[in-house]
Amino acid sequence: MRVPSLLFAAAVVAALPSAGRADGPGACHCYRERTFDLERPGAADPYILATSRSSLLSAAFGPPKRELVEAVMTGTSPDDLWVAHWAASRIGADPSRLLEAKKAGGSWKAALAPPGRLGKAFEGALSRGAPDGELAALAVDDVLTSRLRAEPAAVAALHEAGASPSEAILAVVLADRLQTKPATVLASVKGGHATWGQVLQGLGLTPKDVDPLVRQLESR
Repeated sequence: MRVPSLLFAAAVVAALPSAGRADGPGACHCYRERTFDLERPGAADPYILATSRSSLLSAAFGPPKRELVEAVMTGTSPDDLWVAHWAASRIGADPSRLLEAKKAGGSWKAALAPPGRLGKAFEGALSRGAPDGELAALAVDDVLTSRLRAEPAAVAALHEAGASPSEAILAVVLADRLQTKPATVLASVKGGHATWGQVLQGLGLTPKDVDPLVRQLESR
């Protein structure tokens, strides 16, 4: 029997000790903290968010996570990886060639010219020279709605609440597990009631469980 979604979400949050805001992803991608620690409940959050983002990229477009991690470690930004793989899937191109074109041209606007088959929102952002982060967020949004079947209004609500692409991914994935709205999951973290690690712990999960959760939802 399913517990009503909002009551279950509230029960999970209520069962967790109070905590400050979850840490956002830092500049370093060598995450030292990869397990949840009761003494430092937010320490593993940067890793949890980063693995959510790379897990969805891997599940949606096929590149092994190891390759994605190696690319980031050698200087490729996560935003560029998302734009390259997403755009490549839309136009039938090689992601590595798109990354090379972006490096050579200095921008995604140059690399993807002339635009086509990328959708009105993305092409509009591209034409005005939107920053890489905005382009990557649009790519993530498309995958959340098309591959994870999140409602567009639910994704929009996450952005209105200040969610980063990584937070939006994790909120959508955990909302499915909790049978509640993604914004409800995000609010528990943004409101300082729990860290991402604590939400996982409340569900009986560890940071290592995020990857299979993402893949399971993407493959439905």
